[in-house]
Amino acid sequence: MAREGMLLKQKFIEDARKGREEKQAKLQELVEKRLGVQTQVEALRTEKEAAETPEKEAKDAHRQQWEERRDAEKAAAEKKRSLEVFSELDQDSDGKLSAPELLSHTELDSDGDGLFTDKEAQDLLGGLYSVDVASFQELVWPQIKEKYKSESAAPSSPSVEEVTESHTETTPEEEDDDDVDDGDEEDDDDDSDEYHRTPPSKPPVEEQEMPPYDEATQALIDVAQAARDQHDEAEKSLREIEDTIRSLEKEISLDFGSHGEFSYLYGQCYELSTSEYIYRLCPFNRVTQKQKAGGSETNLGTWGSWAGPENDKFSAMKYEQGTACWQGPNRSTQVKLYCGKETIVTSTSEPSRCEYLMEFFTPAACQQPSDIPLEEHDEL
Repeated sequence: MAREGMLLKQKFIEDARKGREEKQAKLQELVEKRLGVQTQVEALRTEKEAAETPEKEAKDAHRQQWEERRDAEKAAAEKKRSLEVFSELDQDSDGKLSAPELLSHTELDSDGDGLFTDKEAQDLLGGLYSVDVASFQELVWPQIKEKYKSESAAPSSPSVEEVTESHTETTPEEEDDDDVDDGDEEDDDDDSDEYHRTPPSKPPVEEQEMPPYDEATQALIDVAQAARDQHDEAEKSLREIEDTIRSLEKEISLDFGSHGEFSYLYGQCYELSTSEYIYRLCPFNRVTQKQKAGGSETNLGTWGSWAGPENDKFSAMKYEQGTACWQGPNRSTQVKLYCGKETIVTSTSEPSRCEYLMEFFTPAACQQPSDIPLEEHDEL
């Protein structure tokens, strides 16, 4: 096994050497490329900001014009409505609204006690006995417009003919339904009473939508949006380059053994299933535990360092700062490495509370047999 493992280890060492050279070259290429993309991003940002200034001015002007027009239309409609109400209330058409003329509109009762008095009516008129149209619009209308109910808008009662026609058009099926529902007549009466007691609410006022932008404004928006898209794409490219640079720098900085023999483990994961759990070892990253029945993973530790003795440093790994145990320390795992022709996790245990032990076989842990010379790799 040691002989086969050592042959694989030599291949891993050669692959590590080539891989490291390729990654270093790629890193240098990306660092140089980043400078160019950074310059491009700054230039596109300047173009974007230059395009957004006239865009904002045109959009603001469009909105302001629309709001002014909308407000003017609302004011005109409000003025028209107030004149109509004044005309309705001015029963003698003398151009003045007096307190007695308000008394028929009990919905204007200020204290809600059901009694609308002369004093309360006069209070609505600002303490005056009567007011003209201008004073009504300025002082009275703002107070009553939400409460006022126009007499002309009140629903008329159905005529005798309509009621008779409604009864004569009842179908036999409806009569049968009425017989079946006799037990619910009291509830129906209650609903009817409630309907008559509660006045229908006003329909919601539809908020006007701002009209589409004119062609000139839309053209400025399109130019600015194109500039934003170009800038965003360049920023995205820069982020991707920086992410790759960080990833390469991290990988190159890791200690993969005396000759890089453990580098093939980077980015790989190995699992071991027991009766209750699935353990997962991702070398140089972390160790996790997950119940077979389901649920989330428990972190048993993230990569810390090599933990073998001084004369055999690469014989053990330490994973630290995992998920905290209940009223205990953070979980941690020690991985002991053994020579094997396969890469495999063979066992996992918990010798101490929240401290795990894992056995891991890999050709990279094999030592040189006396009859197989190890090729020198001074370049590493």
